[in-house]
Amino acid sequence: MSTPNNIKILVAEDDEVYGKVYLNKLTKEGYQVILVKDGKEAVEMTKKEKPNLILLDIIMPTMDGFEALKIIKSDPETKNIKVLVMSNLGQESDMARAKELGAEEYFVKASISISELIEKLKRYVGGV
Repeated sequence: MSTPNNIKILVAEDDEVYGKVYLNKLTKEGYQVILVKDGKEAVEMTKKEKPNLILLDIIMPTMDGFEALKIIKSDPETKNIKVLVMSNLGQESDMARAKELGAEEYFVKASISISELIEKLKRYVGGV
């Protein structure tokens, strides 16, 4: 099993507060964290860095999370990277669309604490 410090997580989040919280918490857990602020950057950094997991927001500038997810999952080099979507969009249709595009799970930010999110994330990448 991998140890957290050799696991790379890409966080695509345009909200500065959420971004810092994810960055701080995941770094404290020992993960390598790459923080990007829009979908276009998420696609570029996924290709370049090949993270073990992506935490992807949906509502972002330049390119939304749905479009980024579609591109990441259609690229043979990145299609097997696990993607967890976290968004303030809670409609069933958004959740269904994210799953159809290849997301492993979909979380509504307001309904999950950062520690719950970390626990779920560990199921996908390992870590203690």
